[in-house]
Amino acid sequence: MTAGPFQQIRLDDGSTTDLFILRYGANGQLLSPQTAEILRNSLVDSSDVFIFSHGWNNTFSTALERYRGFILGYQEQRRKFGIRAAAGYRPTLVGVVWPSTSYVMPWEMGPKISGAPDASSAEVNLDEELLRFVTDAVDPETGGRLSRLIDGRAALDRGEARQAAQITLNVLWSETDPDAGTAPPETEEFLTTWAQLDGRDTPSRIGVDNFGTVRAPNAQSEAGVAGGYSFDPRGLLRAATVWKMKNRAGVVGVTGVGPLIQHILRHSGARLHLIGHSFGARVVLAALASQAPSRPAHSMLLLQAAVNRWCFAQDVAGTGRSGGYRPVLERVEKPVLTTFSSYDGPLTHFFHLALRGRHLGEPSTAAVGDPHLYGALGGFGPAGLGDLSSTEPAAIPGAQGYDFDGGRRVIVIDGGTRIEGKPAISGHGDISNATTWWALHCLTRTD
Repeated sequence: MTAGPFQQIRLDDGSTTDLFILRYGANGQLLSPQTAEILRNSLVDSSDVFIFSHGWNNTFSTALERYRGFILGYQEQRRKFGIRAAAGYRPTLVGVVWPSTSYVMPWEMGPKISGAPDASSAEVNLDEELLRFVTDAVDPETGGRLSRLIDGRAALDRGEARQAAQITLNVLWSETDPDAGTAPPETEEFLTTWAQLDGRDTPSRIGVDNFGTVRAPNAQSEAGVAGGYSFDPRGLLRAATVWKMKNRAGVVGVTGVGPLIQHILRHSGARLHLIGHSFGARVVLAALASQAPSRPAHSMLLLQAAVNRWCFAQDVAGTGRSGGYRPVLERVEKPVLTTFSSYDGPLTHFFHLALRGRHLGEPSTAAVGDPHLYGALGGFGPAGLGDLSSTEPAAIPGAQGYDFDGGRRVIVIDGGTRIEGKPAISGHGDISNATTWWALHCLTRTD
């Protein structure tokens, strides 16, 4: 790839601005050092810097297409509503590309039919990719043990499931989750969660809606391989995939994007705007939280954020611990704007199962699938903020705005609001539309 701006974006006055694409490795290593150097040298002429981070995507080109689509939609909306740029407005655009995944995320798969998948189906190939993706994170000996346990298996007995879960937890979730400060689940706790990921009621589960969108119960899983419960290996692989991507997003934020943010805030006078979708929200949150900037970023827009809803809390669910991204609230000038939507299937049905940490002392009836404690910010909105946050209906573009006064640090946009008969945010990936462009305008406009 040629060093320097990836593309020129035309502005309203006929001038152009630069779109830089910065690539990062799984460990946060900057893979575009020459482009980053050119970007840093160009900041002297910039009035505003916009940094975008995607969540999961299939290819580099898909991420690029989404960035351009959002930027062009934002620009077109500026023209449509006659939003005037401030004198001297000279934006610089930065798209972060990090290795999320080469296939669809677990929550994109529809309900499963009973029994093992057809050997000729695409699902088999996907299961193989999931296994490779998970075992890539472990040493050959450990990966071999895990593969021998689950490869080609439709069901595991409880002992086998316990071994597989222990291996995977030790490798992919061995430390405290930075969002809410929760420790990894005990193996037995995760087995209870795994059972629900299989779409099955468990003895400890009372009053929680069945989560059948990942896997419907089948005769084999109910009867078990030895007259007891059995476990579908795919449930473990899907959860482990989410753990790995969550961890990677944090590493890319801290190690990769964090130093860039620090440089912008220390060595330029540009207003900094951070925009993150899904796990990309974790990238920008981790990046800003890991730094001690000399001045605050101007704004942050989180779109269907795949982070725990207690991440900003002073006291997480009465534990006395603060959320991992609480410091961000003091490092952004404007209130953080964050969207949530009841139409986001992954974040309202899957996230709080896959990322359910160690028992927090909650009643056992809430131990599995409790969105109050383990839900996603983009699925249910923030928790533990009290008067520091408010929830508002999605504003009608061009006609309404958001109230940034009153001392609140987080404004929550209800993406389930219907505008012209349709949800403002109709799904996890529906984040480049008139509602989200308008949210960014509300944060950045100076008129």
